[in-house]
Amino acid sequence: MAHGVVIKLKELGLPESLNDELAHLSTDLGDLWGAQKELAERLEGMLESAGDWHEIGDCLVDLRASIEHINWHVKSVKRPLNKIARFAYQQDVSD
Repeated sequence: MAHGVVIKLKELGLPESLNDELAHLSTDLGDLWGAQKELAERLEGMLESAGDWHEIGDCLVDLRASIEHINWHVKSVKRPLNKIARFAYQQDVSD
């Protein structure tokens, strides 16, 4: 997924001056994409579990870890996302 983001934006002409932002953006988006899949699997696992409290506790701890991972990437992605979005809108206006 991260590689796909890089390819798409480079094909559109994203300048080298935004390579650092692109690296952070693609990594964060790729990790968010993977983390949301993991969160969904963990939640489904909890719902399908035998249901004893120890197992539910383990599932909840795993869910929290997934959510914290997502939260870290949500915070990290904002700056590069905004910078590249501003660039994109500037290109649209100048065309």
